[in-house]
Amino acid sequence: MKKTTYIILSLLGGLLIGYFIADYSIEDASKLSNNSNAEVIVELMGTETSFGVKGNCKMCKKTIETSALNLDGVHKAEWNVQSKQIDLVYDDQLVELMTIHNAIASSGYATDLVNLNQEAYDNLPLCCKYDPEN
Repeated sequence: MKKTTYIILSLLGGLLIGYFIADYSIEDASKLSNNSNAEVIVELMGTETSFGVKGNCKMCKKTIETSALNLDGVHKAEWNVQSKQIDLVYDDQLVELMTIHNAIASSGYATDLVNLNQEAYDNLPLCCKYDPEN
């Protein structure tokens, strides 16, 4: 009888623990999906900024964003083709803003603070060649 009671209580306890873990996981997943916007990321752990980056097209967009996102601490990078602005969310304790500027410039795209890497610019596809003087 004691053995049966112990087994039943163990099963009930396991079910309750499983329920709370599943419930917690569902809540966490919900919070993560709701918290994916930049404001929540900034509030939790990041700095939000934007600056100008020269470029022309969607291929430029991919290269610019990738060069920023490849850095540890950069959580979001979105470059706008029309405005020539990149919006960033990054952890300033992991990466400095100038490091992000330098990474983008190293890929061939001048930023507001750093001139382009000429060799990288020369290797860009023709559609990505912009006027570096303007």
